[in-house]
This record gives sequence, C-alpha cells and structure tokens, in this order.
Amino acid sequence: MNSTNAIKVTGPSFAVYYGCINSTVIQELNNFSWVIIDPTQVNSSQLEQIKAVKIAYLDLGELANMSLGNLTPPTNVTIGYDQQWGQYIVNVSSPAWERYVESQVNVVMNMGFQGVMFDDVDVVEQYPFTAQGVISVINWTRSHYPHAIIGINRGFAVVGNVSGMINFVLFEDYGTQVTSPDQISFTNSTCVTQETHVLKDYNLTVLALGYANTPGDVYWNTVKQLASSEGLPSFVSNWNLSVVWPQNIEG
Repeated sequence: MNSTNAIKVTGPSFAVYYGCINSTVIQELNNFSWVIIDPTQVNSSQLEQIKAVKIAYLDLGELANMSLGNLTPPTNVTIGYDQQWGQYIVNVSSPAWERYVESQVNVVMNMGFQGVMFDDVDVVEQYPFTAQGVISVINWTRSHYPHAIIGINRGFAVVGNVSGMINFVLFEDYGTQVTSPDQISFTNSTCVTQETHVLKDYNLTVLALGYANTPGDVYWNTVKQLASSEGLPSFVSNWNLSVVWPQNIEG
C-alpha cells in the first residue's frame, strides 16, 4: 500500500488494559492519551497517577465477574451463555439490569474516570430485542454525564441509534481475533475495511484493537498495517489484554 504513509492517523493514542494496576503499568499507560481499563483493578490513588484520559470498561451485554462498590447484579436476567468466555448473556432490556449498569456508571464516574466503554454490545445481533436496553442505558449515561467520553465495543447493529450519544467505537478484532484462550487468528480484512467506512460516516472516533502473540509478529503487522491504511489509531495486545506493549515497534 504505497499510499499508507500519506494517510493521517485521526484519533488519540490509546491503550486497552484489563490486568492489575501497579506502578510499572501506570508508567506504561502514561505513554497514551486515552486508556480503557478495568475499574475493579485500580484504586483512587492509582487512578490519580494515571495522566491519560481514563475510561472505565463496563460489560453491558454479559454478566462479567466484576465487583464495584456494594453493587449486586440482579437475578433472573440471563438469556444465554457465552461458551468462549464462560459468561452469561443478559437481557439488557431488563429494567433491573439497566438500573444495575447505570449504578456502575455512577460508581466509576465518582471514582474519577472521565468516561465509560460498554462491552458486549454485540448481544443485540443474537438477541435483537435487547437493543432498546442498550440505547436506554447509553441515553441515560449521556443525559446524566453530558461531558463524559462514552464508547461502545463494536455494537455495529445499534451504532446508527446511538451515534449522537457516543464519542467513539472500539473496533475489536481489527485484523486479528482471539478464537479461544491464548489462540489468535486473522479476521476478514475486507469486512473490517467495509465496516470502518460505515463507522466513519457517523463521524465517530474509531479505535482499532487487535491481538498478537508478540510485538512485531505477523499478527501485529496485520493489525498495524490495516489500521494505518484506514488512518486509525491502533492498539495491539495479547489475547487477554493483560500487557501494555509499546506500540511504535516496527515488525
């Protein structure tokens, strides 16, 4: 792609990290302008040391093993099971689940986060009736936190409904994907490119997230080259997002 170098990257440098936070990790995260982290892995003192814009990971579509404050997940809201990650899929349109997620938003914003990123929004593709719940939670978040940075992970089926309420889309599986624990494979680059162009039409910031076994390997290069060709900022990590690799490595 000879034109790649002429395409300007638009969007912030960003990291996605769901592991434990310590002083070394904080130093690594401070090399980025945005960081998406698991709020259960950080305390208020550590959060203050992170200079980047801090965005809290919250699982909207599945029952993740997260414990925030004294919040207790509601019962009788599961509608399926995600075999790959061992998590129950929830009915996002359940009023009890909506209230629970909204309470999580309150907790993380009070902790000092500047925004939230809702995960597993793709549940609407398998269970279309949950779409209204997704829209409702995002609308509530925007109305209660008008200055927050709000994003979704994928969720292409509802982007058109929420584009006016969110700031960014995290495009996970950008060139590579995790097929099972510690197993990475390629994704269809043509489909990725087509979906990227759709997202750009909504005038949203698009963040490309991919996976590799080691920095500079063939998977790494695939993600970096694909994102660069579309002018997107990219972040490549290991299969469970538990490392923060420098992103300027040439493969």
